[in-house]
Amino acid sequence: MKLGRLRSVRWKTTVAATLVTALVLGLASYFIVRLVERDLEGNARSALSSALESASHSVSGEGSTDGGGEADGGQHGGEGSGESGSPGDAQQRALADASVREVEAGVDAASNALLIIVPVVVVALGLTIWWTVGRALRPVRDISAQVTEISGSTLDERVPVPASEDEIAELASLMNEMLDRLQSSSERQRAFVADASHELRSPLSTIVAAAEIASVSPDPIKLHKLAETVSGEAQRMQLLVANLLDLARLEEDRLELDTTEVDVAAVCRDAVDRFEEEVSAISLNCPAVARADGVASQIEQVVVNLVDNAVTHAAGRVVVTVAVDDAEVFIAVEDDGPGISPEDRERIFERFVRLDSSRARSTGGIGIGLALVKAIVDRHRGAIRVGDSTALGGACFEVTFQTATYSIHPESTPCP
Repeated sequence: MKLGRLRSVRWKTTVAATLVTALVLGLASYFIVRLVERDLEGNARSALSSALESASHSVSGEGSTDGGGEADGGQHGGEGSGESGSPGDAQQRALADASVREVEAGVDAASNALLIIVPVVVVALGLTIWWTVGRALRPVRDISAQVTEISGSTLDERVPVPASEDEIAELASLMNEMLDRLQSSSERQRAFVADASHELRSPLSTIVAAAEIASVSPDPIKLHKLAETVSGEAQRMQLLVANLLDLARLEEDRLELDTTEVDVAAVCRDAVDRFEEEVSAISLNCPAVARADGVASQIEQVVVNLVDNAVTHAAGRVVVTVAVDDAEVFIAVEDDGPGISPEDRERIFERFVRLDSSRARSTGGIGIGLALVKAIVDRHRGAIRVGDSTALGGACFEVTFQTATYSIHPESTPCP
């Protein structure tokens, strides 16, 4: 038998159960033999006492019958009495020997029976455990055989789930759920690599083409335009790579955030000031101070990305609203653009997603900003929701962060 077989669960379970059973039966047999011996000895003593009592009564009866002879001579009677004690002693010894032999015979019979019964029971139990454990572990061998066949290219395969509805069936179901998650993650990674390659290919192609034209063109005006084109595409690549790295770090980092108090009102004021030249009308409604618990740079990135998204798709108006209560800080960013249909309100947070021609590559950014916003908000244990702006008619993004300290705020409220 191989060493691996000796270390198997089946072998270990069978050996342990058999040894324990043999030990228990051995101790039980020992005590049974002792009990049988004690009972037999007790019965023998009772029988012997009864026999001795009967013999004593018999001897007493004979003495009273021969009592007249005592008058003739004391010495004679004494000798007769001494001689009459000898048959009684012999009878007692015979009875005692018979009792001892009966006890020994009973103990030997019980011991011989147990010497046969106990090994048979132990062997039968061991074989039963071996068969039962092997049958119970058969689905595990099937699962192991299937798992060895699954690789990165065959994540669509699943392990067999037994119909027993026991712990092994539960384990198989959990493994299939894990394989579902791995397959989904693998598909997302492949799609991400393909999308990232596609997004990087376009600016790289533009830069290469501009460099080839610049190498053969003596026109300084054309060279200046080519330089602007190359600079714009390089900045686009730089932003894409930076966002991808930030997104990867957020998804991989599982440590607790090193949070501080962040003044969300000040962050929103800075964001509005940054974009006020890019849209005809952008306004801010917020309290003097609205402190949230988080990482300042990441909350700033959330606000900037949302305002940038609103400015990109707005027809002319953008409104940013901040509100605070005892537990949360609300940030609402509204625009008067085309809005987002209900079926697309979850999909827009996926990477490299652009909804329609109005949000195409030329106007819709690189498709990473909202995915980064969602990752940061989730990392802060906040919430983000997309709806319709009742005031402007376009899209409304509402973000919630946990409050660091309570601040009194004006009557402005987040978008419905």
